[in-house]
Amino acid sequence: MRKFAFVVFDVDDTVLARTPLDLVTDISGLGWKLKLSAISGDVADVLTKVVQEKSEIKCKVNFLGNGYQKYAALSQWLQKYSTVSARVALEYDDGENKRYVEGKVTAFSKTEIDEYQNLACDLSFCTLSPFFIHKGNLIRMRVSAVGKSYPFVYPYYYGKNVLQNTEIENPYIAEIPLTVKIAGAISTPRVALLDEEKQAYNVVSFPNITLGEGQYIIINSAAKRIWFFDGAKLRDYTAETDPQFDTFLMAKSGLSNISVNLDASGSGELTGSWRQYTL
Repeated sequence: MRKFAFVVFDVDDTVLARTPLDLVTDISGLGWKLKLSAISGDVADVLTKVVQEKSEIKCKVNFLGNGYQKYAALSQWLQKYSTVSARVALEYDDGENKRYVEGKVTAFSKTEIDEYQNLACDLSFCTLSPFFIHKGNLIRMRVSAVGKSYPFVYPYYYGKNVLQNTEIENPYIAEIPLTVKIAGAISTPRVALLDEEKQAYNVVSFPNITLGEGQYIIINSAAKRIWFFDGAKLRDYTAETDPQFDTFLMAKSGLSNISVNLDASGSGELTGSWRQYTL
């Protein structure tokens, strides 16, 4: 049976709040549609761009028992997160995959309860992203042991790094956003995405900071924001990247690898996830 819920994402793309829906029927807008840009020719057109169009999802939310109370509770929940900064998504579980799509509820009707105290209300949800599967906690890079090092031209370390799932395979028609957390200790953090030839095509660098123990930076490429936790409070750090490089991490179609300048004599760590967009 299909299940639906509304969720709110935190700064690191984890679920901050969630409210399930009793029963959803008469739903439309779950499919996909592509928009093509082309140069017209006498015989054939030349395709120049393919993008996925955003859609409006419409459905009927059925509150089973205590209809008015449940309607009021959901309306208050949606009102709380209808601000510009709140990142709301519709969660759709079809029994095979749990997918999400960001957006806002733009219409929510109120009708009369029936003889069984059930209430059926029409709802409209304007989407702001494609549907995606959250690939959470898959990337992990850290120094697992501190040992001796020889600082020659090609340094050698007895300490070793643990690398887990640094590979990102993106089958979508466009690039996808990554969210990474860089934790100290690490000096001048620098994260890069590498193509299949191991050439860096996307780099985010912070040349003016050294992260100590308990401090971290979060790069949330889906929200287009960067945060820095100094050990006491979280603050916006989006404007502090090296301007000669990129600001966010976007993995292109195909196979990519992620790298970070961990110091084998330190205790830095990078963990991350990504949104796997789907048609």
